[in-house]
Amino acid sequence: MKIYAPNIHLFAFELYKGTNIDTTSVQADNIQLWQSADTIVSTTLNQDLHLNRRIDTHKEPHSLRVDLLKDSEIKEDHYAIDIDDTQQIIKGFVHPLRLHDSYALWLNLRRPEKKDDGTQTEDVDVALLSKLNPNNCFILEKNKFFLGQTLLITAWLAGAKDEKHLHEIAQECLEAIFPNPSQRPPFHRQGELFGSPIFEYGLFSQLANYQHVLIWLFRDSKADENFKLCYQELLDLFFFRAKVVKAYQDSRETYHRVASAYEKIENEINNLPKKEKNNEVTTAELKELKNKLKELPQLALEYTRWLRNLEDYQNTIAINEYNYSERSQQINGIIKDGDLLFLKTFAQENSPFFQKQIQADLGYFRHGSTLLDQAIASIRGIVEIEQTERDRSLENTIQVVGVGLGAGAIVSGVITQHIDKPFAPIFSNNPLHPIVTSLLLSVAATLFFGALAWLWTKLKK
Repeated sequence: MKIYAPNIHLFAFELYKGTNIDTTSVQADNIQLWQSADTIVSTTLNQDLHLNRRIDTHKEPHSLRVDLLKDSEIKEDHYAIDIDDTQQIIKGFVHPLRLHDSYALWLNLRRPEKKDDGTQTEDVDVALLSKLNPNNCFILEKNKFFLGQTLLITAWLAGAKDEKHLHEIAQECLEAIFPNPSQRPPFHRQGELFGSPIFEYGLFSQLANYQHVLIWLFRDSKADENFKLCYQELLDLFFFRAKVVKAYQDSRETYHRVASAYEKIENEINNLPKKEKNNEVTTAELKELKNKLKELPQLALEYTRWLRNLEDYQNTIAINEYNYSERSQQINGIIKDGDLLFLKTFAQENSPFFQKQIQADLGYFRHGSTLLDQAIASIRGIVEIEQTERDRSLENTIQVVGVGLGAGAIVSGVITQHIDKPFAPIFSNNPLHPIVTSLLLSVAATLFFGALAWLWTKLKK
């Protein structure tokens, strides 16, 4: 099947600063986007781009949108690096930017509409697209800073008869770009943008392997001209979209951590010692409860942090959904009477669904914080009561022993005044020696007064 002037546009984004990750270790020449651009140009056109040498990541540090090419690379207010392969009649450009807190890469490879001599290029077979994405080089590797990408394929329909085969043409383009079926994103929806059919691929139900691919088939010059009029706004649109999707992807990872922690909380609560009202806590059980008081607050801290992360993701989605809608309105102002329903669907349906899902997760898992607080309070109460009772018991014992020993000492002191008398065997007819008498009476006094003290503590209790 033939198409005219096919283009591959890669819009990719990478975080360079953020509140939740450390990006200080990332050097300007070690940024994945710039390395990926070098790889794509080298793989497809056998040319060395050396993008990292041609940009200045420190330009206008306080601006929200910055074209990063060095001033020496800018020619006639053109902020992109042109690439060209005259043998294959392939042209393109690489446009590095900084948007808000992220780096952005717009890379284009295309079959131009006209040759250098001004004549129109011929229609080409859809299979040409496979030569522009060898080894799937347009799909970038993910790392913790990578936000996501949108792969936009545009092509002109070769004839009026193609109107009857739009879906087949789009599918052939997709298969040419992704020859390996396992790497091919599934069909999502079809619509129209600026009067031309557009097809979207990639399902949010497959977030782990999510790829966002658009195939836009121009039926006339209207769509092409409008695309050129609002390309900056469309770039921003894809950026905010990537941030929304990335936040939702990260929220699903956090969801699994929270779910695991919630299960652990329930197990900890179910394994607490079950004591009846009059049952005493053993020393081993008391030690175990004290250990729980050390473990559960740490678990509570981690659990609260994960819940806070879920809230942060929800806020990130809400903020970028607003920015997405605002850019849609700007495009609406540029393109009069432009049908933007295809673009607005993401902000009107997908993003609100993400927020509702996170809100439902928060509503369910916040119950875990309450359970954890109640468990900690319950354990602390048991430990404090048991410790108080044991301290009181020890205090009573000391009082009893102290009273008994004190009384025995007094009696012993009174009798020892006769200690100078001669000692006689205990089992003879002679009276007991005062030392023996003192000892016996001291013991008797200790026991007697100790018993009185014990009775007094019992009555007091």
